[in-house]
Amino acid sequence: MAHTVIKNISEFAAALAEIPLAPGKTRFFRGHSDYKKYKVEPSIFRKDYLIANEENLIHEAIIRCPSELPSSLSMFEVLVRLQHYSLPTRLLDLTSNALVALYFACRHKEKTEGEVLVFDIPNEQVKYYESDTVSIISNIAKRNKNFDLTKLPADKEAFNSNEEIGRLLHDIRRDKPAFRPIIDAADLRRVIAVRTRLDNARIAKQEGAFLLFGTGNNKLEPAKIPDEWLVCGTVDRRIVFSNKHTLKKELASFGVSEQSLFPELDSQAPAIVLKFSNKYARKKKI
Repeated sequence: MAHTVIKNISEFAAALAEIPLAPGKTRFFRGHSDYKKYKVEPSIFRKDYLIANEENLIHEAIIRCPSELPSSLSMFEVLVRLQHYSLPTRLLDLTSNALVALYFACRHKEKTEGEVLVFDIPNEQVKYYESDTVSIISNIAKRNKNFDLTKLPADKEAFNSNEEIGRLLHDIRRDKPAFRPIIDAADLRRVIAVRTRLDNARIAKQEGAFLLFGTGNNKLEPAKIPDEWLVCGTVDRRIVFSNKHTLKKELASFGVSEQSLFPELDSQAPAIVLKFSNKYARKKKI
């Protein structure tokens, strides 16, 4: 097992350099704070009651916050905004910036070992936010907990004539009025990477993208990430570290910090107050 323990950014860069990127693939990263406990799955699937009520969570959010979630948004854009405000979704955050992933792996739980995951995803599985496939998978979120692919016809024509798929098509056409009533059942079981518009300051600063998860056999199961996508973050190869405090200080010297990655005022305010409280404390000692 290649278990690389890094102590600084230089060692991190060297570890990544040992993982060549194959032609025809795009590299993304994700950092998490505890490699022994973390599961590579979206937050909506981490509690049974969340995925069982996914469509209700979305409807409640829209009812309560209509100005933040206007009807002009596509379902994928709704999911992105809900993710931004920490409501569980079928999205998993990625970044194209390795240092950003390292920061998120260091951000919390300083006494645990963090890890950076490396995904090399085939270019044909990397979609833009307005893709038909993105709309198909995103709108699974509005199906109820009884949505079950194993109970639907295998024949493509019969599948698309099914009442349950008809409801899915209705929601897709709210995003794409000209969408043709032809869905490949295999698309519902996919995980895809999605590049979204950088119209959100946080996403822009974090160089963010997302994994969008379809369904397994039924609504309560997530689709499976292809094993070959995860090239670092398995029992065969890991990049881990425990000196999070030191790494965060080094990352700050590279311009990667809480303040740079979370540009909104509610995130900036504590740092602004701390800056002046520290100056005041130093003056009192003099």
